[in-house]
Amino acid sequence: MSGDERRAIVAGEGPLAGAVTAAIGRAGFTVEQAGWDLSGAEAVDLVVALPITDIRTDDFAALAEDAWVELAERPVDDVRRLLAAASPRMREPGGAVLIALPNIGMIGVAGAAAQTMAAEGIRALSKAVAKAWRPRGIRVNCAMLSIAQLADADGDVVREIAGIATASAGADFAATGNSILIDGEQTSV
Repeated sequence: MSGDERRAIVAGEGPLAGAVTAAIGRAGFTVEQAGWDLSGAEAVDLVVALPITDIRTDDFAALAEDAWVELAERPVDDVRRLLAAASPRMREPGGAVLIALPNIGMIGVAGAAAQTMAAEGIRALSKAVAKAWRPRGIRVNCAMLSIAQLADADGDVVREIAGIATASAGADFAATGNSILIDGEQTSV
């Protein structure tokens, strides 16, 4: 890798992941859109994860076991595998991870117990990883979005996610272990 090339990986599916990938590319990164199992040996400066982009509401008491696994457990496991695979590839010091999540755990959404568990589990996981990776000079943060922002995936949301992600990969960005609210001020934490 040349000294000037900045590499990024965007993990996730759907229109929001594609739009964030394009926006990070326009910011000067060489970007790979990937699934949750990373492969490759090249160092990366930035990983952006979008594990929950579609909110589904169901009656908690009637939620089938396979639906619980898909909505609550799979996203946490996806992010865990992503972080484990990204760890040896992250540029030290200076690498950054941004995980974009719905703010459903902060505001409470009726019928979204499974995805709330996933979002808050991922947020807690990111804080623990941020503390572990701080000595390596790698920052891990979450961007918290409203359900409407996730559903719309409009240009403003894409620019905010990409802007926070690329800023967090900058040499002057020191914050780690934070939940950065970009949810249109629907939440106060």
